[in-house]
Amino acid sequence: MNNSQSNNPGSDVRKKDHAREEVASEKIMESSTNTSLLMPVALLLVLLVIPFSINSFMHMLAKKNQFVYPVIMKMPLDSNAIIAPTAARQFESFDVGLRINTQTLAEFINDIVAISSEGTSIQGITGFISPSMKAEITGEGFRIDDPGPQSQLYGLHESTQWKWQVVPESSGVQTIKFIMHVTAIDRGNQKIHAIELAEANIVVDSNNAMWMVYNWWVFALPGLVLFAGWKVLRRYNAS
Repeated sequence: MNNSQSNNPGSDVRKKDHAREEVASEKIMESSTNTSLLMPVALLLVLLVIPFSINSFMHMLAKKNQFVYPVIMKMPLDSNAIIAPTAARQFESFDVGLRINTQTLAEFINDIVAISSEGTSIQGITGFISPSMKAEITGEGFRIDDPGPQSQLYGLHESTQWKWQVVPESSGVQTIKFIMHVTAIDRGNQKIHAIELAEANIVVDSNNAMWMVYNWWVFALPGLVLFAGWKVLRRYNAS
């Protein structure tokens, strides 16, 4: 038996070669597995960084060398009628208010309508304006709590005040428009007109942490795709 084994050196060589091939194959599979793990992690990190960087970059461009008028009045009213901050932080709520004397505003509009020729009246209004008005605010970059039109809430020193809570959802310079809904009586008919009173421009600083919270799907969807691709790649390497 010993002579037969010693006389067959080729068998030992083949066994050693086979063992070396198995070790090499295991190392290749281990390296492939490590690579398949690293690739989705690296891609996921890239996908996390890109939206974050774009949001910060767009905000930087919006603020750079930009002069902002806080309040632009569309009607000849005191700008103090608009209660709004000049700056805010993204996704952090604040209050916006409007304080006007609706009787004075109605008288002013009626005087303008009375002396205007047909087709040139203020914002297309004809007839007699009632001092009973409703207020509304709009803003594409904001989430507004009960935007309106709201009925007159309460009076303060002969003025009527409205109040809203808003949350800026976009960074950069964002605009809130103040609109009054007035009732005009013209030849016995009533018609509701929407009058633009003013615009408030607010510089909103980016809030990257909350942006990631509100836009979690931007990261979750690519993560799921990468995870599914990683599972397929592992199954392919194992076969």
